[in-house]
Amino acid sequence: MKISPFTIKETGKVREIKEIIVTVEGLPSCLNGQLIELGRRTKGIVMSFSEAEALVLVLGDESKIRIGQPVSSKSEPFKIPVGKGFIGRIVNALGEPCDGGSVIETDTYFPVFNEPPGITDRAPVEEFLATGVKVVDALIPLGKGQRQLIIGDRMTGKTIIAVDTILNQKNEDTICIYCCIGKPYSALMKTATLLKQKGAWDYTIFSVALDNASTAEQYLLPFTAATMGEYFMQKGKNVLVVFDDITKHAWSYRQLSLLLERPPGREAYPGDIFYLHTQLMERAGRLNEAKGGGSMTFLTIVDTLQGDLTGYIPSNLISMSDGQICMSSSLFGEGFRPAVDIGLSVSIIGGRVQPVVLRELSSALRREYAQYRELLRLSRLRADLSEEAKTKLKRGEAIMSVLEQYRGEPVSLEEEIILFYALRKGVLDDLTAEEKIRFRQDIFAFAREVKPGILKGVAGKKEFTPEIKQGLDALLDEYFKGEKQKTS
Repeated sequence: MKISPFTIKETGKVREIKEIIVTVEGLPSCLNGQLIELGRRTKGIVMSFSEAEALVLVLGDESKIRIGQPVSSKSEPFKIPVGKGFIGRIVNALGEPCDGGSVIETDTYFPVFNEPPGITDRAPVEEFLATGVKVVDALIPLGKGQRQLIIGDRMTGKTIIAVDTILNQKNEDTICIYCCIGKPYSALMKTATLLKQKGAWDYTIFSVALDNASTAEQYLLPFTAATMGEYFMQKGKNVLVVFDDITKHAWSYRQLSLLLERPPGREAYPGDIFYLHTQLMERAGRLNEAKGGGSMTFLTIVDTLQGDLTGYIPSNLISMSDGQICMSSSLFGEGFRPAVDIGLSVSIIGGRVQPVVLRELSSALRREYAQYRELLRLSRLRADLSEEAKTKLKRGEAIMSVLEQYRGEPVSLEEEIILFYALRKGVLDDLTAEEKIRFRQDIFAFAREVKPGILKGVAGKKEFTPEIKQGLDALLDEYFKGEKQKTS
């Protein structure tokens, strides 16, 4: 005789409705994050509770709920579907497709508010994550499993750096998740179109709660994106999650907290928002071999107001991350892309996993860049500069030319090494602006055609050997000989 399975439920009823927060009585054994059936195909999750009542966040249309309506709870956490079928699809905060496509085949279900991996389950971050953005790879390098902020004012190119990093993961066996929080539909389509044109949809999941989505969806979305990433991480894969942007998530949680009647603190945010974001950020990391050896890297975009890094949310997130890429409004206004403020940007972990060749080539770059920016300000105040200052200005212009990069054009690690070697040799210092641009655009194609053997294994070398230097010297000599012949 086959015994049918049974479930134990608690039942209660709705006592009060306050927009998207419902007060429920009759659920004495509920827990935070537990799933509640509110009836009429509407669900909710417990946000707080006492012996007498529970406050439930509605996931869906709150207009269907009525006072006195019966509710029930299961003794299980809130879970969403995960699996390989989500790659190349656009889904909402509940893991449901919203791109008009077919039903997604689910591999399993994971709890949304999962505990981050423990210390014994983790391994050191030891593998370099190539972003394809020259200034980041050279001066603010990232490791797989790192938590890095991209921080700056609106419209300074924060999303572009994150999207270029996704594009650069092509053929790298990395699963990317683009988590779009509170942005307009046009911004999402702009990013999605670029990724599709560049062939990134084959390894990217779009997790979306637009500006017209409910506050509940915007609050849940970063946790669901991290949950989808954890599925692949536990399968031994490398995962990159982009949160664009977490400021909108803080706004949604502030609205929820006011509806939950929690006392507001600094800038009207609840005091536990630090704990909330810590829970999220701690889910990044690298697992040890016993747990599969997978990793999950977070690129978290944060808005600032007039460049103020000391704001409540920015300073909170800086304290719980492994570094930040700071965007400069003044550099952006000057037309330099990407507008990264090298003086304020830092990567705590990435330097130790950066390829040795790239580390050696970029070792003096930060100092030279800082000197150039200082001299540039001085040159605007006075015209009589010394010859030494003029030489350093030329050097700085060469650095800026090499670091300049535009949207949707990630650069391979081999190309970065060629460019930074040419920069260190000083062969670009006396070129005109047009010649520098032409060199930057043509040198890699020239190397593949004339000296393909130089590129093989350059990025993976553990030391900058004389053979590599000789090969790069020969490449530069041949390139500039060809340029002279063209002009003669």
